[in-house]
Amino acid sequence: MAHTNSRLPLAEALFFLAHDEFTGKAQVARASLEICLSGAIICDLLFTGRISVNDGCPEATGKAARGDRASAEVLAEIAAEPTGYPLREWIDHLRPVVVDKVVTQLADAGLVTPIAERSLLRRTHRYPPVDLLVAAGGRAEIRAAVLGPGKPDVYNVSLALLAWHLGLDDLCEPQLDRRMLRAWLDRAAKPMPPAASEVLAAVESAIAASVYGGERR
Repeated sequence: MAHTNSRLPLAEALFFLAHDEFTGKAQVARASLEICLSGAIICDLLFTGRISVNDGCPEATGKAARGDRASAEVLAEIAAEPTGYPLREWIDHLRPVVVDKVVTQLADAGLVTPIAERSLLRRTHRYPPVDLLVAAGGRAEIRAAVLGPGKPDVYNVSLALLAWHLGLDDLCEPQLDRRMLRAWLDRAAKPMPPAASEVLAAVESAIAASVYGGERR
């Protein structure tokens, strides 16, 4: 499975999927977004060869590769950590800061316009995209991978699986319903590189703990 470098970083594509393409309002639970964005950044590092996964722990490879600021900051943390921590612990560690990292990156690139709104009870944020075509790129990737004639790759399969974990199971309707999409994901995930499978399994584990562990965020 090859990765095409001209695409948005996985974390950016996933962020757009998680928000309404017109209003920029979040369409998913905050906890799930934090978990999946953390996994997406780790996947970005893995797919560009900047980390490897050894005994379930991410390790910096020392490879110099161009990357976005958010993933570069996470890479620096991984490289500076002398003790190897499991993928699941890295996801939990990144959760409190990952949304802000991705938002800052998108805003600095001129891809979203952050808007803070205050109601009587709380302050909310939304992130309208500047370019609708860019914002729709992730959805187009998934639909082309699932419904098109081409062979899916590690990028779009990972994006589709992360979207599924976010609860976005309607991206291929009306052609495929939820059950049919799940069957496609199961088939497409089988040839995934073991390291990518480990990252996505850690995401799934964190999502399960968040949902079934009674977490309220």
